[in-house]
Amino acid sequence: PTSAPGVLVAALAARRAAAAGAINVVCCDNLPHNGRVVEGIVTAYAQRRDPALAEWISANVAFPSTMVDRIVPATTGADIAEVARLLGVVDAAPVVCEPFGQRVIEDRFAAARPAWEEAGAQLVADVAPFETMKLRLLNGSHSTLAYLGFLAGHDFIWQASSDSPFATLIERQMAEEIVPTLVAPPGIDLREYGRELMTRFRNPALPHRTQQIAMDGSQKIPQRLLNTIRDRLAGGGSIAHLTLAVGGWIRYASGTDEQGKPIAVSDPMAPAFGEIAAAAGGDPARIAAGFLDLAAVFGADLRSHAPFRAAVSHDVVALFRDGVRATLAAHLAHT
Repeated sequence: PTSAPGVLVAALAARRAAAAGAINVVCCDNLPHNGRVVEGIVTAYAQRRDPALAEWISANVAFPSTMVDRIVPATTGADIAEVARLLGVVDAAPVVCEPFGQRVIEDRFAAARPAWEEAGAQLVADVAPFETMKLRLLNGSHSTLAYLGFLAGHDFIWQASSDSPFATLIERQMAEEIVPTLVAPPGIDLREYGRELMTRFRNPALPHRTQQIAMDGSQKIPQRLLNTIRDRLAGGGSIAHLTLAVGGWIRYASGTDEQGKPIAVSDPMAPAFGEIAAAAGGDPARIAAGFLDLAAVFGADLRSHAPFRAAVSHDVVALFRDGVRATLAAHLAHT
């Protein structure tokens, strides 16, 4: 096998053949319901290979979901050099991370497990509230800072989150539009969690590049921003801060910065973005319309939601016409 699911299924087949017993497969990927996703893929793969193996997996393998929260920037050459200086050992793949760390694991196992709780992990009946909290508050804010911050000339998240208008936007976005959509996980004060996030974002020892977070926006913004917007629209709430973030993504993904220089947009849909921008002939409203027609990103519901489209289009036009700083100033003055 060449794929991760294929390797997992081969390993589980070997375990079954050796009568080695039950096992837990713990996925830590940053996506909702990660355990259920892996379970579905592995079981479907095994079913095609050997239905009896699929039955054995269903009876003997647990796939608990997890939520892992720690900001980990991409490793740089400076990081490698600093580790070598401190330790006297050259490590080509050190991992630099923030002091904060949270690990939440669904308490659903088929076999014995390490005592992860002794190292601070939280074993819970339902990971979903923690997942949603992180995706919307941390990741949603991160994406907002990444797109708008990059356009304003900020290379790093700590710079954007320390820039007063951007900080105000994020604080208001969290308090006014994101927190009302959440159910607080046990023991969590959502507003305090948001304040802690701002402290974490502003850590200058974490050179987390805005362009790194901006990668793969077509895959990220549905979970990070659009589902929150759906909940706000269903409840009749405001979405102004969230649509500005979506407008920032479209402005960024259109492929040029405020000086007219090309942006290296890293996204599986980048070719489609380029076609939209080229067909629009520099017209911001047409660029917005082209992006908003992408059902793969916005779904049939938001794609056809006239007030949502109008709000995003307004923001995209303003970002092209006035630039991010003037647009943000006007936004904060009128919302």
